[in-house]
Amino acid sequence: MIEGKSGTALPVDFGYWPGRIVSGRGAVARLGEVVGQVGGKRALVICGSTVARTDMLGKVKAGLGDRLATVFAEAKSHTPVEMVERCLGVFRESAADTIVTVGGGSAIDAGKALQIRLATDGGDLKPYAISYSPGGAMEKRALPKRTVPHIAVPTTAGSASDVMPTAASRDPQSRMKLLFWDDDLTPSATVLDPEMAVHASAALTAATGMTAMARAIETLYSAYRHPISTGLGLHAARLLYQSLPRAVAEPFDLDARAATQMACTMSGMAAINAMVSVVHAIGHIVGGRYGLQHGISHSILLAPAMRHLLPTIGGEQSLLLEALGGARSASPDRDGAECAERIATFVGQLPVPKRLRDVGVEESELPEIARLTMFDYMMANLPRPMTEDEVLALIRSVW
Repeated sequence: MIEGKSGTALPVDFGYWPGRIVSGRGAVARLGEVVGQVGGKRALVICGSTVARTDMLGKVKAGLGDRLATVFAEAKSHTPVEMVERCLGVFRESAADTIVTVGGGSAIDAGKALQIRLATDGGDLKPYAISYSPGGAMEKRALPKRTVPHIAVPTTAGSASDVMPTAASRDPQSRMKLLFWDDDLTPSATVLDPEMAVHASAALTAATGMTAMARAIETLYSAYRHPISTGLGLHAARLLYQSLPRAVAEPFDLDARAATQMACTMSGMAAINAMVSVVHAIGHIVGGRYGLQHGISHSILLAPAMRHLLPTIGGEQSLLLEALGGARSASPDRDGAECAERIATFVGQLPVPKRLRDVGVEESELPEIARLTMFDYMMANLPRPMTEDEVLALIRSVW
């Protein structure tokens, strides 16, 4: 238990945990073994074009051996709903009974969207999407039955979808992201192999790493934070602060890659049990409208959001400063301000866009983005309420 600002004790609710985690150099060679351990016989591999044209796919095929059914190499950014439809057809034709996803969050979410389609006998995704109204509670419809096993092989260190029960799929026609949450969507196993991450470009490494950093830090000022989530979030932020610049500059530094993978995993475990808020909520909206990679919006928004929200956690601001390599002072608020400046400097040295205007966000759409943000279920996790005008001011400050 921790003491809240009002002096009342906040309860610990740590109910979500990942499936099996297999990590280490060359761990992908154990895929066939892992498929058998989750009860599978033949696996459909879902990946994108980058995995398909590098030696990553060859390593996956070798690891699966005779447990490979076929490969669906059409995974796209933001998991478009029409792509999921094609994947469903391939899965059925292949007679697979297990899913292996290889790639970033979009590939892993493709596997989860396929799981939803299979659990609903090919039904539409939309009835199972999360709904939320400002001031209300998240509403979600449970899947009607258990679905097939899913093994995730992340090739980036950002989404943490491999250890969480959440997923997203973009509807390009409505420019909206469908968001999902079901306990059965947590992959049965995740295989963390740093050798599978070396093909990520510097820009992709930086952007995905900042998604993990934003997730780690937002858990620290969540309304539902607790000592377990704080411990995971702090160490995730520490590892990322130390290792992400190395992974960007030296892509074959396997120690740095492994550290970012583990940090991402811990940030996911922290976030799913304590939740995140405004940075991720805005990211959902701009991601749906502009097809923008989450890590880009997170990179742009994180430091300004920290300036607004870190003071709500009082003395715990100093713990974050220490995780970011600083020395605490006599003033927690001064330490929190330094944390925000350190993250701003950290982002400034990474190969990511620095303002929303640089990635095509139209100034005229900022009020609508702020309005829609208020309907994202992540906003229920703020440590203090934010008005639509405050959200708009935050967005304007980085436009």
